Order: sequence, then structure tokens, then C-alpha cells
Amino acid sequence: MKTPEIITHLVHLAGNVADAYTSALFRLDPKTNALTPHTFMTLSHKFNEAVSIPMGHSPIGKAALTGDAVVIENFKDDFAKLKIYKSEENLKSFIAVPVIDENGKVLGVLSLDSKQSYNFSPKLLKIITGFTEQIAVQMHREDEENRGGGKVWPFFRELGTYSRFVAESPQFKDLSQRLLQIPAEIFTCDAIAVVEFEEGRFPGRVRGHRGFIQDLGELFIEEGKGLVGSCAKTKTSVLIENAAQRKLALFNEIEDHEPFMSYAAIPLVIKEQLRGVLLCANREPRSIGHDDVDRLGIIGASAGIALYCAETRQKAQYQNSVDIVTGAPNYRFLVENRESVQREFFLDNKPVFFLIMRLPKLTSIYENHGADCADQLLRQLMSLLSRSAPSPKFIFRYSDNAFLLVLLDRTREEVLSLEGRLRHVFDNNRFYSMSIALDLRVEMGLSAFPADGKNLTELTGLAYGRASKTLAETT
Repeated sequence: MKTPEIITHLVHLAGNVADAYTSALFRLDPKTNALTPHTFMTLSHKFNEAVSIPMGHSPIGKAALTGDAVVIENFKDDFAKLKIYKSEENLKSFIAVPVIDENGKVLGVLSLDSKQSYNFSPKLLKIITGFTEQIAVQMHREDEENRGGGKVWPFFRELGTYSRFVAESPQFKDLSQRLLQIPAEIFTCDAIAVVEFEEGRFPGRVRGHRGFIQDLGELFIEEGKGLVGSCAKTKTSVLIENAAQRKLALFNEIEDHEPFMSYAAIPLVIKEQLRGVLLCANREPRSIGHDDVDRLGIIGASAGIALYCAETRQKAQYQNSVDIVTGAPNYRFLVENRESVQREFFLDNKPVFFLIMRLPKLTSIYENHGADCADQLLRQLMSLLSRSAPSPKFIFRYSDNAFLLVLLDRTREEVLSLEGRLRHVFDNNRFYSMSIALDLRVEMGLSAFPADGKNLTELTGLAYGRASKTLAETT
């Protein structure tokens, strides 16, 4: 039986064992980083034979990116998320298992779904994983047959495509997964590890690896210690073609010995600032050379671009979510982080109070006395609120003329007392900014969780509305 026939037979056999509605093997194309059907067996006339799934997209693409099986039980998702059917199929369960070779490299994904069962048992998952291991052996053999048994060196197009894929990584976690999947046409190695130095600080931590005997997740990498630490300290590539005559530490002194003879360490740098190291290793001596380091250097530069873009996006997001005058989180922060903020505030169903303070005359202060005077006043008020309110508390610049004070672990009586003290301060004291006496009036509105609601937007809106009502009643 020829290799393609063996692969087809294994896919069909896996489908029969799982009583699958559709069993399909998707091959990962290293040029496009997309998965396309290699062979399949289906009872559906809606299966999309022309589908192309980018790595990281849909459960199939996610399995390829992470190297972990994706199991969906009691399937209720939109069928379109699977991307493999042209129209609705009433599925009950779905599974995508990565096809990984002996070196930990993802070659494709085997997907199975069912209209009979709502779940895939752990025993069945183990059996399917066994099929993927056999499929990986046959896929590797098929690749060798197609290449004529020789080593294929990369074209610039392949290197460019993969480098672009690396450069588009949204964050370090995704970057490390993509660096672990260097296409064989560009570079092959027995083991690879991605080390992160957060904001260029030591110690570093291994964020992703394959091919090593030991688990590297608990190791710390210090400056100048081991091969990775030396690469990180100098921020230059390191090549060791034959380590047979030397005892070499890769990460630190307490690591277990690894059976490798050839190494390359590539720094991941942003504008000369260290962010990580890519370490590659082979068992055979002199199996990594200067040409390989050049190619890995291009990939490392693409990784640097990805990290620079990610940090730029993070800084922009932070700047957009913080009031530039007072430094307090703004309304946009509350909107974009509503779910996490609610989890933080509404923990254990304890009372939380939302106090809005509106400055109805702030606009006229800007118009009559200028931005410097008004900005200084806002900073004074921010300082006043910070000193007056006991912790735990959170202060937000809710709108152009309003602050939001969130109080936790307080009784209603304590909050009403604080509100009264703040009213007294504003009603009985003159405020000065840049030696200018200002006519400042503050209107307040209060709401409470859970008495007034259980939704962040509802509670802040209610407090703001009560402040507006107070203003209307006094004018």
C-alpha cells in the first residue's frame, strides 16, 4: 500500500472507530500557514473541500497553533466557526487533534465530529491520538518521497511568508507558538525553545519549547549564565557547531543534561532592547551552520517587529484608557474592561458604592481661565479625593466634568458620611488654581450594588443621573 493510501486508510479507520459524521485530515502548508483538506470521509454533501483555514482560526487552526487537542462537547456554536461546512449541520460534538511528528512539529490536524454523541470520552481521545501519531509517520514519509529524500533549502518567498506570519503575532504567547513551528523548508532542528525577558529584565523564563527531555517551564535564566544567558547579555547570535568536548549549560546550572551537540541562540531585540532569545539545538554535531544562523536572524528580526508592534499597541491602549490630565482611568477603560472590572468589584456579592461628582462649571473655567488653570484644578481635586476616601477605593475620570469614586468594603452609613464631608469641603471652601479664586460647585449622585442593580453600566449611569437630578433641583 502506498503512503497516500495508508494515510487515507488511517483517517477512515479513525472515523469508523469514533462513529464520526465527518473525519478529515487537514495538512498545514508552511508557505501560507493555512490548513487545507488532505483526505476525508464524510456523510455530508455540505463538506467544503476547498476550505483553507489560517493557523489560529477556528478550532482546527487553534489546534495547529497550540499543539493541543480542541474538544467541543454539547456543540451549540455557530457551524460557520468550524469553516468546514457550507451550511448548517446539526452536530452534537467536535474534536480537532493536531498531527505532530517525533520532533514536536505540527504537520496537520485530524478533525472528527458526531451527530450521535454529545462528547468524546478520554479513552476515545487517546485512541484518536494514537491514529494521529501513525498519520504523522506516514506524512513525514510522504514528504520525504516528494522531496526525493534530499534536504530542500528555502526560497526567499517561503522565508518571507513565514517571517510575515511571525511579524503579525499579536503578543508574546502567540509569537512563541509560531516560532516553535519553523517550516522544514527553512530550518530543521531537534529541539527549540523561546525565552522571554519581560521588558528586558532578568531573570528570563521559557515560554514555549519542544524536543527537550525536561520541562523548562520552571527554569530561570540569569544574565550571562548558560548559553541563553550569554546570548541575552551580549544581544548577539551564538553558534556552537560541536559541543562534544565541552559540558555546556543551556539555561542555568541546575538543568538536566540534554543530548545535543549543535546549537544556535538568536536574540529577540526591539531597538537594541532585549526581549527574548530563540534557542535551537540538534543531536548531530555541525548540523547547524552559519547559513542557518543567518536565516534564524531574519526570523528573529521579524519576531522583534512583532514585539515592537505589540508593545506599541499596548501603550496606545493604555494611553487611550487613562486621563492625561489626572492619570486616572477613564470611561473608555470602564467600557473596554467591563467584564473584568465587574468581577473585581462584585466579588462575593459584597456591597459596592458608586459616587459620581460632577463639576457643572468646569467648562466655564476652561473658557475663562484657560486649560492650564483648569487642568491644575482637576489634579488638585484628584488629590483631594485620593486623600479623603479610605481604601479600598478606585477613582475614574468618568466624563469631561465628572469623577467616579468606587468604594468597597464600606457600609452605607460610612459612604453617606464621606459624601457629607465632601459636600462640606466644596460648599465651605474656596478653591484656588494658579492663584486664581474659582467658583466651584460639585453635584453628587450615589448608587449601590446590589441594592440598585448588578450591572456596572447601569450602576454608574444611575449615579450620574442622580447627580444630574440634584443639579436640576438646585438651579
